[in-house]
Amino acid sequence: METLIILVWAISLIIALVLTVLIVATIVRIVHHAHEIDRLGKVTLPAAVGIVENTAVIGALEGVLPVVGRLVAGAGAIDATSASIARRVAAVRRSLSGGGPA
Repeated sequence: METLIILVWAISLIIALVLTVLIVATIVRIVHHAHEIDRLGKVTLPAAVGIVENTAVIGALEGVLPVVGRLVAGAGAIDATSASIARRVAAVRRSLSGGGPA
């Protein structure tokens, strides 16, 4: 009877040891992952702040839309004026080089 008690006690201790090793290994992995999450959070925070700062002006873009229409119209007028100047310069160049008016 004493041998059976010792055998059951030894098996219980071995099972407890195996379970303890498994639990400790799991806790070590959890702590490692927690440290990794903390490290990644510290790396991500400045990027997140930059994103917030860079996207803060998006709301102001609606106020820019009317101005864009005027800018496009102004650019068209500048383009037409530039083309007219280029034609006149070409005409002057031809007349100075003896090619006559076109």
